[in-house]
Amino acid sequence: MSHIAERVLVGSLQKFSVEDGPGIRTTIFFKGCPLDCKWCHNPELIDERQELIKSQNNCIGCGHCVKACPRDAITISAEEGVIIDRTKCDLCLVCANECYAKALRPVAKFMTVDEILEIAAQDKGFYDKTEGGITVSGGEILMHAGFVGRLIDEAGKLGINVCVDTSGFGDSQALMELAQKKNVTNILYDMKSINDEIHRAYTGVSNRQILNNLRQLSADPEIVDKLIMRMPLIKGVNDSEDIIVRTGAFFRELGIKKVNLLQYHNLGISKKRNIGGVQEEFLPPTEERMNEIEVYFKNEINLKVEILGRV
Repeated sequence: MSHIAERVLVGSLQKFSVEDGPGIRTTIFFKGCPLDCKWCHNPELIDERQELIKSQNNCIGCGHCVKACPRDAITISAEEGVIIDRTKCDLCLVCANECYAKALRPVAKFMTVDEILEIAAQDKGFYDKTEGGITVSGGEILMHAGFVGRLIDEAGKLGINVCVDTSGFGDSQALMELAQKKNVTNILYDMKSINDEIHRAYTGVSNRQILNNLRQLSADPEIVDKLIMRMPLIKGVNDSEDIIVRTGAFFRELGIKKVNLLQYHNLGISKKRNIGGVQEEFLPPTEERMNEIEVYFKNEINLKVEILGRV
């Protein structure tokens, strides 16, 4: 039996989430993802290692972080505020521990299954009244499949249902084992582009494993009813007529019944900047195009469609 980590890095636990599955939910964001989507709205969760993020608006300009840093990696300027030389920074996090204003902080913290559930279970009353629960997300949960499986099992003992949110890029057997768990009510499954060339160009990986894993899941009559496809839509990237028609035909072939359309937003740009990187900015499809895609999936493919994250 493979080793299951006692603790993993968790970016955040988001309470009262209403777009990550049915009802009121607590979404757990795990750190680490094998994809590098150019439009990622959680770029701080891509690297599986710890990172230092700055919240410039919190900075009070006290300079304490400059004195605390043992690597002389931090300076402060009147124009830019806190500046981190990430070639010097070794992520000792002394600055974050010493920053009173929380302008510098670690992206994630190590948590155990019990620690996660202690927080998530606080809202069990809301879950029960709204048919909600917890959602395991990321990053990519398949990078922590053993840990996530144990979390789902322990949630089940507390009477808490779970949604699994995945890119589908990972071990097929591990994904099936998670999907088959009785208290997993829904699987939120990404479809970034059915065109492999576009998928490679914008996520860094082929979609072949993702599509094969989706075929395997949908072949199980119990699991296919749990599937909710999620399509982030970016103008000029994956909203073309060809991609939408091919995607619809694929969903129909597999017996998919539900799809969520997610309109692109640029919230990842500032996050990427605050961990020391640069993210390209895209545009969302027009409202007219979003409506056309919604109508096509509803009328031609007979899907239940919901549009999320409209700007």
